[in-house]
Amino acid sequence: MSLDPVVAEVTVPVTPTEAFVGFTAQMGEWWDPLLTPDPATFTGIAIDPHGDVAMVHGDEQYVWGRVTEWDPIGRYSQEFWLGHAEESPTTLVVTFTEGPDGTEVRLEHSGWTPGSEEVRARYTDWARLLERYAAHVS
Repeated sequence: MSLDPVVAEVTVPVTPTEAFVGFTAQMGEWWDPLLTPDPATFTGIAIDPHGDVAMVHGDEQYVWGRVTEWDPIGRYSQEFWLGHAEESPTTLVVTFTEGPDGTEVRLEHSGWTPGSEEVRARYTDWARLLERYAAHVS
């Protein structure tokens, strides 16, 4: 099993800033509810640009990350521990680069350490999530 970063890319027909807003502020609108603790009660994702990232289920929030970089014209990153221990976070970095056909969005999920191979194997669905994101912002 690999410890290489999981990488997914998509191009969306909007500006980098619009792509950033669609990825961050609107994440709860395109995130797959099946990838939450309780799909039936999922109501969104809350992101504090200076703090926590959390799944929202009614009045409950499940923190699964912490923002480490917030640059609306090009880059978003966070510590990530959805489905694994907060003490061993991985890193999610998303870049938004203007291209000839819109904005090229590149997601890299890295920071896998020896012993986390089975956890990493559960995070190979980023391409499908980015397809949902692209449909949302297009």
